[in-house]
Amino acid sequence: MGNKETGAEPHGWVVNRGSGGEVQAAVGPLPDSPGSQSVCIDVEAAGFNYKDALACEAHPGVVRKLPLVPGIDVAGRLRSSCGDYAAGTAVVATGNGLGETMSGGFATEVWAPPAAILKRPPNLSAVAAMAMGTAGLSAILAVERLQSVINWDYQARMQGDERLPWLITGASGGVGMLAVAATALAGFQVIACTRKNSLSNTLLSLGASAVQSPEEALPADKKPLSSARYLGVIDTVGGELLANILRVVAAGGAVASIGNAGGVAIPTTVYPFILRGITLAGIDAAGLPSREKRQALWAKLAVLWPLMNSAFPVRHIGFQQIGAWAAEMRSGRIKGRAVVIPQEEVRSEHAHD
Repeated sequence: MGNKETGAEPHGWVVNRGSGGEVQAAVGPLPDSPGSQSVCIDVEAAGFNYKDALACEAHPGVVRKLPLVPGIDVAGRLRSSCGDYAAGTAVVATGNGLGETMSGGFATEVWAPPAAILKRPPNLSAVAAMAMGTAGLSAILAVERLQSVINWDYQARMQGDERLPWLITGASGGVGMLAVAATALAGFQVIACTRKNSLSNTLLSLGASAVQSPEEALPADKKPLSSARYLGVIDTVGGELLANILRVVAAGGAVASIGNAGGVAIPTTVYPFILRGITLAGIDAAGLPSREKRQALWAKLAVLWPLMNSAFPVRHIGFQQIGAWAAEMRSGRIKGRAVVIPQEEVRSEHAHD
């Protein structure tokens, strides 16, 4: 079925492997046949996550089949009814295999399982929803999870009203910035950790009380335990940085692990866990939350967005820019978020008419 506005056949950013095993990615016809239980969404915008950047290079830890269109987040309008939602309803769809086991949102249309589809909050545009997407869901989930596992009774007995701050690592990325805003909105003092000094004013505008480099935020010693600095941490980096963070979390505190841009191995000891009773909590917004939970999270994102949209850097890109942005994201050179908009090419082409 063609795009009803332009008459063009459905197309998107298709990732495949050549006969020699090399990754091939380009704009082309959609590879999937719609599943019998899937519902079509005419795409208005798609979020760009780190997982999508990995899918763009056919990373086996993400991609379960080829050819594939990446894009685990999508916003658009239903082409036909879906349960209680009428045709034309503004919706969002995240996770549930999109961009991994089935083609995702980097396309003009996407066929999604009904379980993935939620009504979009009325005060969120498609672009605003995708500027947050799974990154925003992860940030909100991380704040809620830490609030639930931190030992508040111990903090009240030992610290009183003197509470240590929370640390957000990888704060220059989309998830990190959203985590800064979500943590500040929840009422906690936030230290934003990044090497990109140029974003200090942006992070302060999003609610950070201070912006520090990893060298400033963490001690130089390599002892298994060091002086406690943070009560809660949302880590988007992983690897050695996460291991160093565990050494400085206060007794009864907690760390939420979201990303692995800095590596998947954690060279640590059991001491933070058995001597300080800290919790390391994993966050999976794509698969674990129920449909009802995701709907509640989207309502919270709709509250968060007006408080941060003027400071949050969002870049609009078309299909032809996906490969370059994915490479920049994998190398850690991006700032903020990108949103893929199918109509970006249409406007660009018309500008040259």
